Amino acid sequence: MNKILLSTTILMIMSIGIQAENINIAEDTNTTENISSPVKIKTVRGVLGGYDPMEHGKGQLRAGYITFSEDGASRTNAYALGGHFHINTKSWNGFMVGAEVFTVLNLGVNQDPIHVHGDLFNENGKSFILISQAYLDGKWGNTEIKLGRQILDTPHADSDDIRMMPNYFEAYTITNTDIDDLTLTAGLIKKMAGWENAVNSAEFVNVNETLGTVNDTDGIYYASASYEGIKDLSLNLWYYNYNDIANVIYAEAGYSYSFAKETTLTLGLQYDSSKETGVALLGKQNANTFGVSMELASEEIGVHILAAYNQDNGETGAMGLSLGGGAFFTSMEDQTLDAIGAPGSAWVIGAGFHFEAIGIEGLNAGIVYGNFKADDASLYESNEIDAVIDYNFNDKVSVTAAFASVDFKVAGMEDYDQFRMIANYNF
Repeated sequence: MNKILLSTTILMIMSIGIQAENINIAEDTNTTENISSPVKIKTVRGVLGGYDPMEHGKGQLRAGYITFSEDGASRTNAYALGGHFHINTKSWNGFMVGAEVFTVLNLGVNQDPIHVHGDLFNENGKSFILISQAYLDGKWGNTEIKLGRQILDTPHADSDDIRMMPNYFEAYTITNTDIDDLTLTAGLIKKMAGWENAVNSAEFVNVNETLGTVNDTDGIYYASASYEGIKDLSLNLWYYNYNDIANVIYAEAGYSYSFAKETTLTLGLQYDSSKETGVALLGKQNANTFGVSMELASEEIGVHILAAYNQDNGETGAMGLSLGGGAFFTSMEDQTLDAIGAPGSAWVIGAGFHFEAIGIEGLNAGIVYGNFKADDASLYESNEIDAVIDYNFNDKVSVTAAFASVDFKVAGMEDYDQFRMIANYNF
């Protein structure tokens, strides 16, 4: 414990400037006239869980609170203080070394372990310290390699930063942009740390353990191509090989059209499929998922309207092997399409408002409602409502509060409410 207290103290006295994270449901999505501007498809989970990788000697203090109440069970809650410090060496012949330390401290008010919500701490509900990033980065012309512990942002492996510490990965990646408007990537994911690794957030564990098998695998190989050479259109294609588990293909297209005054319509299409491979350690995998998304944003009046729909026609339901929040347009604060565990569908509709339109800078709010339903509704059906408030006081201090209420329509599944608040101080 003394080491953790010392590490937290060191983090608090360091003072290096950092750009504040922008986590709000009413974020500006206007594209510019630049032909290479990417079209970003917004999801509730994607906005809430977005994470901006730190670069060159930057840090953050973070305070968090979460409470969870399920029908027929005792309420659990947790308070925590944490932070991280990230530093890069200077580049030498194209090479640079980066490292980050992440600390999460149980404040001591969670005395009863039975009622402590475990998402904020390690597997025992205790404080921890972790070398969250440690990598070698090399850049030569339009090619970059990154080897070691790092943040990833891919459809099926991402940071999903909605707790005290986001997800991190031990991975080996390469990116190339030699061809105009085309970005090629490839990589191998070996281990995962963070609140969603299903074992212990404070440790990097092999991805096979995170996915639910004790059998060793070679990890997850992936490759992607992203093209942005057509005005207002972005195209993305991803392939994943979960060794001895499944092959996964993900495709996405986004189109943005501007009309009237500061008004933009953004449309999205997605396709996701999986098929078991090798010895099929996790059994049959047969997903065939389609999705559509629409966002209408008027920056002049500060209003964003979001709607999305996903349908899976496979035999086993939407692909449930994501390391993070997942790729689906309908993903919310808690519920995602793959939670159904069978063929089914989901839809969401919501609205966001950023108060800058009426003179209050930095304040944003949103509300979203969603339905998740198996084709056989007796197996699974739920409704979720999310309410989010985000306030950026300045470029150093921000607070996000999110409430989620889930109502199940199936006997044996208990309704629950969840509230969390995360405050960040960037230094």
